Amino acid sequence: MSQNNAIYKGFRVSARVCPAPGSVPGGDSVQSRFLATATITQVSTGMGSRRRLPPVIQHFASAPHAAIALALSSARDAIDCMSTFVKAR
Repeated sequence: MSQNNAIYKGFRVSARVCPAPGSVPGGDSVQSRFLATATITQVSTGMGSRRRLPPVIQHFASAPHAAIALALSSARDAIDCMSTFVKAR
């Protein structure tokens, strides 16, 4: 099992990958054989506000690193969507 962790905009993003349920080693090469699960945890409260976090994010892929990349990318997108900060021009 592989694990990836990162801090992104005050949130810890963790992704774990494991063989997908029902995948058969050496089976169909097009089949998604790995499942990556990303979780988001708030590590800084900033100005005292706690944000509602999205549920667990899952992605299937044919390679472990691809599944992790997809899950982490989706987690970062979810964090970006939660952002209330608007940069003034």
